[in-house]
Amino acid sequence: MTAPALGSPQYEADESPPLLRTLGLGAQFSLIASATLLVTPVIVANAAGRGEPYVVWMVFASLIVVGASTLIQVRRLGFVGAGAVLPMFTAAFAIPFCITAVQDGGPSTLTTLLLLAAVAQFAISRWLFILRRVVTPTVGGTVMMILSITLASVVFDLLDDATQVDPDKASLTALVTMVVAAALTLRRSPLLRFWGPIAGIIVGCVVAGALGIFETSRITEAAWIGLPAERPELALDFGLEFWTLVPAFLFLGVIISIQANGASISMQRVAWREDRAVDFRQVQGAVAGGAASNFLAALAGTVPNAINPGIIAFTQITGVAARTLGYSIGCFFILLAFLPKVSGLLSSIPGPVMTGYLIMVTGSLFVDGARTVIQNEQNNEKIAVAGVCFWIGAAFQFKLFALPDLGPVLNAMLASGITTGGLAAVVMILYLEFTNPRRMRFQSQLDIDALPQLNEFIARFADSRGWDSAMKDRLSAVAEETLLTLAPLDLEGLLDESDGDGEDKEERQLIVLASSDGPVADLEFIGGDDENMEDRLRQLQQHDSETMVEQDVSLRLLRNYASSVRHQQYHDTDIISVTVDPPEVR
Repeated sequence: MTAPALGSPQYEADESPPLLRTLGLGAQFSLIASATLLVTPVIVANAAGRGEPYVVWMVFASLIVVGASTLIQVRRLGFVGAGAVLPMFTAAFAIPFCITAVQDGGPSTLTTLLLLAAVAQFAISRWLFILRRVVTPTVGGTVMMILSITLASVVFDLLDDATQVDPDKASLTALVTMVVAAALTLRRSPLLRFWGPIAGIIVGCVVAGALGIFETSRITEAAWIGLPAERPELALDFGLEFWTLVPAFLFLGVIISIQANGASISMQRVAWREDRAVDFRQVQGAVAGGAASNFLAALAGTVPNAINPGIIAFTQITGVAARTLGYSIGCFFILLAFLPKVSGLLSSIPGPVMTGYLIMVTGSLFVDGARTVIQNEQNNEKIAVAGVCFWIGAAFQFKLFALPDLGPVLNAMLASGITTGGLAAVVMILYLEFTNPRRMRFQSQLDIDALPQLNEFIARFADSRGWDSAMKDRLSAVAEETLLTLAPLDLEGLLDESDGDGEDKEERQLIVLASSDGPVADLEFIGGDDENMEDRLRQLQQHDSETMVEQDVSLRLLRNYASSVRHQQYHDTDIISVTVDPPEVR
């Protein structure tokens, strides 16, 4: 069922592998994912204390929602969905949020809060290009690290509950699960890393069965085919518990959006044989698809969802990135929901086994958060923000500060490390943005006639930074070539306008934001071009020996003047970021 080698995919998104291979890979991924997918709803449902029917419903609803939203991600409905194989998955890092919601306010409080998180995700998707300076990898990575602390407290409580009846057997089962999962996950092989968590759960269940602590009544009593006997009533709750948890669930929406951002970018990089620039329109669709998934989860009364990160390794292993695989995975998730015997087996994982698995999740969550900050942030000040805010969150989570009584709402907010650490990260990032040297702004029509005004703006910017004439000339050259690339002289378009009915075409606007980091200049051109400039530059680098055509002259010059060019294409907005080093540095 696997491709012989890693690397370029054997089947790209638009291609179709054989039907049997597609179905086999879909069944393989969905069964592997389901074993860990159901840990979250089972833990949350058990924490709610509403009996077996609620657990059964949560399992059923989670599989249905994950399957349906996986199909949405693949199919793309309008601006919702990435149009790529990005299977959804219950978010284990949301367990602390959900347990607090169901214990303090009940399922209706969880439903209301999850709807709020989904709305936040939709907003982030729509205005991702505007929020890119606040919804940053630094904020997301910091919150992920703090999440590892809050999730650890849940893990320890779960282990404590599991060891009350038979401490020795429960502790041994949790230890074996963790050791097996860690032993495989820490190997370099992507195949072993992919199978690590499920192998740990299987071995842990075998040990639990041998020790006599594996409860199988849910499996034996379940029918082979059927529906849940009961469904919780859908209701909204705007009580005190809702308002105290609003900040935490807003941050949850931010975290899931950042995770979807990273997963979509990673999938684009492994789904095509040739290098391509990241299409941020697809990223926006992935974030909106995650929002739709959580909207459906709220309506179904189940837990939050995020994109399953395992699909990246699975694509590399199998060499299949075809959308038909996504359809297969989504359909298998839905099919499993109607097989109570199978879902009962997957949801009967003993508490000690869940504990061992979640210990691995907790550790990887911290590492992923730290990696997100370090790999995506070059500014040492913002890296320091991540470290400081992590410990701020830890201090409030473990109640190291003696705080006055500020009322039930503020008391509950300050008791959460996610709320305090996350808010601190946002405030500090905004502080750095506002206290950095002022970003200068230029606006005009996206037209070659704007070149003289653009050159004057670049000269003022260089003078404000005290740069010499050599740097000023380089900046002017970069600005000129970028403008010529975005708005080449279109004689055919001019003729079309003169022969038309007198109605002008919609005029595109150009906005240029100029800032600096020490001696390095950063220029952002917000306008638009149907073709991605990064892809065009990459093609020029690969075919330098070919005959140069006139429209490529500006791109070649831009490549020589700028140290980096990044083109982010969003819906209705394109942002071209150009970094320019001083001449003596290059």
